[in-house]
This record gives sequence, structure tokens and C-alpha cells, in this order.
Amino acid sequence: MTNPFAILGLPPRFDLDQADLHRRYVRLSAQNHPDRFPDALEQIEASQRSAAINDAYRQLSDPELRANALLTLLGGPDKADDKSLPPDLLPQMMETLEELERARAQADHAALARLQTWAQTKRTGHLARVGDYLGQAAATSDPQRGDLLKKVRLELNALRYFERMLGRLA
Repeated sequence: MTNPFAILGLPPRFDLDQADLHRRYVRLSAQNHPDRFPDALEQIEASQRSAAINDAYRQLSDPELRANALLTLLGGPDKADDKSLPPDLLPQMMETLEELERARAQADHAALARLQTWAQTKRTGHLARVGDYLGQAAATSDPQRGDLLKKVRLELNALRYFERMLGRLA
């Protein structure tokens, strides 16, 4: 995996200044635009750098992707290797999906709005815990780091369910 933080010249942390991220992206995109290079080989290289810059910006602009990138850099478990979830999450999501279907069937806009708020609040909570755990993991010794990185993975796995729920509510 390429390091999106290094590509954009940013410190590897979860709490990035989004305005600074955007400024760096625009500056690097302009500097590496293939049209700035007259030689065909230089254009190909610039095109590859531009693609890497675009991908790094995409990853760092999205909190979930940014957390996954940082988790990987810190040596944490990949989502393909660790699919752990909080024990009560799946039953809660099943009940919520049933509630969502009832609200849609009855065109209950108040219930849909309540579900949207609930899912957004859950999403925000998971992202806050991800940021806290990543900050602690970056500042701690190796034995404790592993436990914190597992907690990050657990939160990110749960977060995906709320992201999907918000997608269904959109």
C-alpha cells in the first residue's frame, strides 16, 4: 500500500485539517499535471503521479478510508483479516432494518428522519472512538498498541454498517 499521507506531505494522523489537505492536493495536482511536461515520458510519469495524488486525496478526504490507511500504517489488522463486531450490533441492525422497512411501507417520514438521526449519531460516535484509539495507538508502546489497533478495527467494522444504513436512508 502506498502511504497517502506521505504523498500529500501530511503527518500520519486521523485528525487532519481538511482545508490544508485540499490546499496540498490542489498544489500538487497543479505541479504534476501531465500538460506541464513537454516530453512524452515525463507526461506518463506525471500522469502516474497525478493518479497517486488523486487516490491519496480520495483516501484522506474520507474519514473511514483515512482511518483504514492509518491503521495499516500503524500495523493494525486489515478488514479482510478481522471482521469482528460488537456483540449486540447485528441484532440491533436487524431490528433497525425491520423498522426502516415498516417506515418506508407506511411512508412514515418522522420515523425515517429519526432513523437518519440515529444512524448519523452512531456514525459520529464510531468515528470519534476511531480517532481516539488511533491517537492513543500512535503515542503508545507496542504491547498496548496492538489492543488499541484491534479496537480501531472493531469500530471501523461497526462503522460500515452505519454507513450502509445512511446510504439506504438517502
